[in-house]
Amino acid sequence: MACHFARWVVTDTEPDTHRLPAEVLLSANSLSPKQRRRFLHGRVLLAELMFYLYGMTQLPQIIALPSGRPSFASSGLPDFSLAYAGSTIGVLLSSEGKVGLDLEILHVHSALSQPQQSALSTVEQTWIAMQSDPEESAAQLECIRQSVLKLSGQSDITGDTLSLHPSSGRLRSSIAPEVQVMSDIESPLIWACAHSPVIVRLICWHYQPSQGFVRAQTFSAQQQVDSLHFMKFTSLPPAK
Repeated sequence: MACHFARWVVTDTEPDTHRLPAEVLLSANSLSPKQRRRFLHGRVLLAELMFYLYGMTQLPQIIALPSGRPSFASSGLPDFSLAYAGSTIGVLLSSEGKVGLDLEILHVHSALSQPQQSALSTVEQTWIAMQSDPEESAAQLECIRQSVLKLSGQSDITGDTLSLHPSSGRLRSSIAPEVQVMSDIESPLIWACAHSPVIVRLICWHYQPSQGFVRAQTFSAQQQVDSLHFMKFTSLPPAK
């Protein structure tokens, strides 16, 4: 099954909202200027991707699940995940299974918070310490963890609910027993795409209103990737 990961580096220009329903525009008016900007650009990117892939001329109704996770109201529509980092808006979408997307900006001195550090297993800490840039590696692992969190709709992930084994490219999650994650660093952006149960193909798109969607690259489950920062994780069997 294919996942579609679209990115849009936005400007201060007001987005074209002609594919957004009136209720979405009304909701945006109650937000702060920064929140409104992100909200509208995210909904526009999602709407344009739904039009590009499925020919839907208007963004379908979106509801909040009990976990707070946004979802299309109709169960027959794709699952999606939105993410924001700096001026980059991202959407991950799949017609099968569940998805989770996280974006992070890599700072010169990226340091994990104390709760984030506490969630790291001994295996993860050892792997991070062995890398040429431990702070960068720790930030990528945190981005991967957040993508699984967003897929599951959980409010928190601890070492007991998700453990990563970077050296072998495996993970074990009690909140998403079958999940695969692909991640890369395209400085200064870190991205992580999670899908349950597996990602057969990850198709990456860049969006510009003047050009539409331009395919950037495609990753397959068995593909060897040249990027030094590309990581792929697949699920280990549940612990007994």
